[in-house]
Amino acid sequence: MKKIILFASIVLLFGANPTLAQLDMKQLDSSIRAAQPNSNSIMFRRNANEYRNLTDAQKAEIEKQREQMRKQAEEYARKKAEYERYQAQMEAQRRAEEEAARKRAEELKPITLYGNKLKIYALVNGEPITSTDMQSRINAFILTTGIPYNEKTKKMITNRVLQGAIDEKLKIQEAKKNNIIVSRKEINQAVRNFEQANNMQPGQLRQALAEGNVQMNVWTGQVESDLAWRKLVQQKARSYINVGENDIQRAYDDIRKDMKTQKYMVSEIVINKKDAKDLRPLAEVLRQDSRFELYAMQFSQSPTASNGGHLGWVLKGRLPAPLENAVLRLPEGGVTDPILYGNDYYILKLEKIFNPKTDTAKLPGKREVRSYLENKKFEEYAIKYMKDLRNKALIEKKI
Repeated sequence: MKKIILFASIVLLFGANPTLAQLDMKQLDSSIRAAQPNSNSIMFRRNANEYRNLTDAQKAEIEKQREQMRKQAEEYARKKAEYERYQAQMEAQRRAEEEAARKRAEELKPITLYGNKLKIYALVNGEPITSTDMQSRINAFILTTGIPYNEKTKKMITNRVLQGAIDEKLKIQEAKKNNIIVSRKEINQAVRNFEQANNMQPGQLRQALAEGNVQMNVWTGQVESDLAWRKLVQQKARSYINVGENDIQRAYDDIRKDMKTQKYMVSEIVINKKDAKDLRPLAEVLRQDSRFELYAMQFSQSPTASNGGHLGWVLKGRLPAPLENAVLRLPEGGVTDPILYGNDYYILKLEKIFNPKTDTAKLPGKREVRSYLENKKFEEYAIKYMKDLRNKALIEKKI
């Protein structure tokens, strides 16, 4: 009986177990072809007589090898199908990312209002805010915040920008009444400070504004109003923001007491219900965009808007029950749905939870407490001052 040459071994296709991202289908095809015996193999040239003359052990070995090759072929087919699914998923993801980027770029493009025809948006003590002003301001808003201008945000952005333009007029008008002057040198320095803070070369801001369809004089007008307003408030609020040692000690004692109590850090966006058509899209955006502070500064009508909506640490039981119950159901970093309480809608974000049993915190120094109290008093005075100006002003909104 002729000596039968059996296969010494069979190449294992997937011994290395590569990830789908690492698989090379050409290499995979080569591997499976190499593992399949060709027509010259002695195993497939045997005739029936030779096969009958094999021992049971030899027949079993042949069947074992055939079964192993069958399993390898099945594994190859499974891996190939899995790889093709993976490739399809990656392609779908790539297309989705490209579409999202295209859509975002479209939403961040400069806008044109009324085909550049002149419209009056509002009159502030007789001074107009035109569509040209609003177009530059909205484009500046989009450029500096990166908040997209779309169907979900368009109304809120327009309202926010219009209110900012009205307040700017009031600030400049009040500053002029009080002989507050802002020099061109101060404005230029503020512009340069902005460029440096944003890693821009001198003159680069002007170029960026031009590309964003923002008029430079509108931008510098905003700078001038902010500088004039700060000078005015500092002049008026000198006696009001005086902080004594007793104030500091009381605040320090309160802070030390709070360190022993469970509390949570919360931020808020507050919008009056007369200005809130549908805030659910905003809540959805805030769950996807981590810049809650930026949105609060731009859209919130609460005094906390100036510091990004931060309420700071709130003791349990201090918030109204409907608001607190919603906050306590959130994980850290979670954002509530809009909650109607009184005449306002609230969107709240749970920043952190403090448990005195497990968490520790450093007490601030008295100098920090003084600075905090002075800034707080300054903000309170500025808010009240602006509220009084709005109440006394003749404001006519046309659009």
